[in-house]
Amino acid sequence: MKKEGIKVKTNVKYEMYNEAGEKIWEEETHNTDCHLHGTLIADHMAGGSDTLISYGHAGTGSGEDAQSTNLATPFAENRTALDSKTQGSGTNSNDVVYTFTLGAGVCTGTVTEIGLFLTQTYTDDNMHFYDDSISKSKAAGDTLIVTWTVTYGTTET
Repeated sequence: MKKEGIKVKTNVKYEMYNEAGEKIWEEETHNTDCHLHGTLIADHMAGGSDTLISYGHAGTGSGEDAQSTNLATPFAENRTALDSKTQGSGTNSNDVVYTFTLGAGVCTGTVTEIGLFLTQTYTDDNMHFYDDSISKSKAAGDTLIVTWTVTYGTTET
């Protein structure tokens, strides 16, 4: 007997702008849905009240996986609050889109990993999504906009 379940597909889009507001880099990739995210979904489906994803952050490490709970080497500064968290509509109503902006002076250096989190403190272990497919230098005046789309869809039997 094949077990049915909910598949979670994740996609992250990066857009970097220089001080003049010109787009200097763009990339889109798939990424990792961490184990803690499944636990969060189960809690809310059962009527729980765990904190929801509210922050994004970057780091200079790599190699984390679905069991990881934090970035390998996070920038030693507070995580950035989400700009928005929205549900899709129509045929995309099973999407949740998270957007956050690493503005000028935030997470400056070579960014190689990005994650979504519940809390602001960069040392807290509560990562729900992770990507380490990039390696991009973010200058002090650059702005990096991260748009994370999470699609919840059922599997076929």
